[in-house]
Amino acid sequence: MQRFKISTTTFTFLIVLGTLISITPNFLQTSLAQQISTDLTGPAGGNLYGGDQKGSLELSVQNATVIATAEMDVPPADKQVYEGWLEDKGDAAGYKLSLGKFNQDDTLSVNQTMVNPYTYTVFFVTAEPVDDPDPNPAGVVAGAQLNSPFGQ
Repeated sequence: MQRFKISTTTFTFLIVLGTLISITPNFLQTSLAQQISTDLTGPAGGNLYGGDQKGSLELSVQNATVIATAEMDVPPADKQVYEGWLEDKGDAAGYKLSLGKFNQDDTLSVNQTMVNPYTYTVFFVTAEPVDDPDPNPAGVVAGAQLNSPFGQ
């Protein structure tokens, strides 16, 4: 029976190579994550954002999963609820995607996998009537521009 013999240098190289191969998926997954922390501001100058500070947005995208928390500083008016939206302002149609209504503590939590979350360029909040049957956004109360890599 013949024994296979390798040098210490070759053995060390193989150990290092194996370690690199095992951590590469985690490194790529982490490097592809995008995080945004920004203020939600009132509409200004024809935009859905840019005015006075109204709340905050924490948004993270990793492997096409959007994890977001939006919080408004002031509760909605009587018989209204807040609703969060993403909009593709770069698209001629300006597609708007509802992310749902805010909780009773004026917070919206989202954990959703999307085909391409980076097409969206704006996050905004509307004040909607309670039990609103209209699927379109009502009056915008706050928003934030989503910078690169969003808008692709």
